[in-house]
Amino acid sequence: MRKLRFFLLFVFALLFVVSCSGQGAFESADGLCVATWNVQNLFDAVSDGNEYEEYKPSSGWTQRAYESRLSNARKVILGLPSSGSYIIVLNEIEGSNVVEDLIKNNDIAKMGLRYYACAGSDGGAIQTAVVSSIPISAARVHDTGEGRRPVLEAEFDTSSGKIFVLALHLKSNIGGAFETAQIRHEEALTVKEVSHQILSENPGSVVLVCGDMNEECWDNNVMGKDNDSVLKVKGEFGRDLWYCFWMDNSLNLWPGGSYMYNGLWKCYDNILVSSAADDGTGWEFESCGIVFESIQKTADSKPFAWDRNLLRGVSDHLPVWIRLNSF
Repeated sequence: MRKLRFFLLFVFALLFVVSCSGQGAFESADGLCVATWNVQNLFDAVSDGNEYEEYKPSSGWTQRAYESRLSNARKVILGLPSSGSYIIVLNEIEGSNVVEDLIKNNDIAKMGLRYYACAGSDGGAIQTAVVSSIPISAARVHDTGEGRRPVLEAEFDTSSGKIFVLALHLKSNIGGAFETAQIRHEEALTVKEVSHQILSENPGSVVLVCGDMNEECWDNNVMGKDNDSVLKVKGEFGRDLWYCFWMDNSLNLWPGGSYMYNGLWKCYDNILVSSAADDGTGWEFESCGIVFESIQKTADSKPFAWDRNLLRGVSDHLPVWIRLNSF
């Protein structure tokens, strides 16, 4: 297996170690909001060697521009619904330094976001992070193949049962959606294998697959209803199925996606929920939504994508979230 970079929050290392060593489970109260957001290339102003060329100081990328991006990102995160606890998956973040800078803020501190893990491929410019107000009891990195982004697994031990988050960022459509579909299919096979192992070892636990899938739930490749799909999804809970809120006809979600391509909304960002979130015990699914506040909108209500050349914008993706309550 190739070497993968893996970071934990050293400022809270003692608390993390204590939570791993058998101290009581986190006492859950007032609900849990789980969100995922592709922040679109959030880099700091320090040259580490792996950045995209346009985000190096030699290309004019400055601390001032970076601070502006951090400020906008925080405003979006603060737009999540009020909740007792939070778990947030972030795609396209440079790494641990950026996560630390992002949460080093009084308003973010009020959300309790002080634990995190990051993972990315060796030499990769961007990573995926899990940021949480709940102590991370364990974190694991799963290889998806040579030159591909790994799946980051975060485990949370709470008084209402264990929660496992599989954070991912599947292969983009650059090169053609059809031409790259097989790579996403193979990456998703890792998710399927890991989730099966988790559920066999931890029956009754809630497993959440979160991140930018770069496919929609009805594409019948990574997700779908037919036998060729890796992850079987449906708009309702059921055995051996993943609940997908985008497919739930009982919901009135707006806007109709999390990413816009050629003027059409795409449901690329997703949170798939295992059946244990609808079994009447422990953590139960309550609601879901999309964050689309004024700072994220253009005048014609499209995502205000980040523009490196003009140094303006937020992200070309919108955060999506679910809320769980404990019983």
